[in-house]
Amino acid sequence: MKIKIDHIAKIEGHAGFSADIVNGKVYKARMQVLEGARLLEGILRSRQYYEVSHITARICGVCPVVHTLTSLKALEKAMDVGVSEQTILLRKLLMLGQIINSHALHIFFFSLSDFFDIDNDIKLIQKYPDKTKQAISVRDFGNEIINIIGGRSIHPLTPEVGGFTKLPSLEKIQKIGEMAKKILPEAIKLASFFAKLEYPQFERKTDFISLSSNGEYAIYDGNISINGKIQKSGIPVFMEKIKEFQVSEDAVKRTVINEKPYMVGAIARINNNADKLNPKANKILVEAKIYLPSRNPFHNILGQAVEIVHCLEEVVNLIKKYKNKTIEIIKPLPRPPLGKGREVERSGSGAAAIEAPRGTLFYFYEVGDDGLIKNCNIITPTAQNLARLEEDLKIWLPRLHTPKRSDGGQAQLQKQGLNENEIKNKIKMLIRAYDPCLTCATH
Repeated sequence: MKIKIDHIAKIEGHAGFSADIVNGKVYKARMQVLEGARLLEGILRSRQYYEVSHITARICGVCPVVHTLTSLKALEKAMDVGVSEQTILLRKLLMLGQIINSHALHIFFFSLSDFFDIDNDIKLIQKYPDKTKQAISVRDFGNEIINIIGGRSIHPLTPEVGGFTKLPSLEKIQKIGEMAKKILPEAIKLASFFAKLEYPQFERKTDFISLSSNGEYAIYDGNISINGKIQKSGIPVFMEKIKEFQVSEDAVKRTVINEKPYMVGAIARINNNADKLNPKANKILVEAKIYLPSRNPFHNILGQAVEIVHCLEEVVNLIKKYKNKTIEIIKPLPRPPLGKGREVERSGSGAAAIEAPRGTLFYFYEVGDDGLIKNCNIITPTAQNLARLEEDLKIWLPRLHTPKRSDGGQAQLQKQGLNENEIKNKIKMLIRAYDPCLTCATH
């Protein structure tokens, strides 16, 4: 039997799915990415160093902040450019806004309907009007952080190598803190709702990879952690361990480490860093009554709900640090003047990683003496998750399907009585739990 889904709605980008099943055994389960290759890594080569972060932001309209900032971090490593404590604080706030915004969109508008077999979001909004308002309020707040610090909510304008072209006033930063305090109760109600959902029981052993830090729940910076064990090797060495490979069916690379798929994302961060969660977020995780480390990919949705609360708490914490301080003007690395030589005398190579909403994002750059990009590599979270997702689907499918009867009747799962349409909906539910971003993956 062949199962084919031409279009999977409510994910970022366009994808389908196909599987071949013979006598209950899955011989093939493949995501079919219906996006063309975008060749951004090739476009970045021979570009001036100060152009590339504005180009990489265009990889994704849902998470442009993390592409901007990871690009800048890698460039600063390559060019040995230091940044101030204030710059790091503002970048962390940008990332918190990015995660709040993206998670609120995914957990409510993309994934929630799967739990109740609701076929469109109009019905979802009608069923949960109060939760809809909470999700929109939370998402709007995440957008507002990016707008205030980044200059606009999509494809931020102000971050540059070494600093910002324009800084928000202290009053606007304090405004973010006051808004966070008002939105936090709404986020807690929303996350508590997701903590009480009944998640499908499906566990499979795998490696969970994320950033980790001794001092905080790592998002902007940290060392690589595999199943809670921090790796001694740095980001560049770890990137070399990631093996990228291409499949013939689509333009997205998959990745493995030690020939094995692995998972990144909210549940990987929760598994590796739960002890660093802020108090209210940790309370919701306890309410959910899940055992950590969780190997259930559906708990990625729960992990995102918990992280929304954590990020709002962290916004308040970070802004408290600057309550009685002034904004110090830190100029970015100056660009070569027009008509002059391009020498910047800061050549080198560097790699960086930041936790995107969907998992760890890696960037590598090699910069020449002329300030031009000589080489680059970008490894996105979805590219890292695809191999693991497809293996999950191979195991998930037999639980949803029994072979077609000899009389030609519709195949059904004896325990649950699932028809073909219901089987397809369960497949989509698992895919959406990973929160894939196909435009990032086809960068």
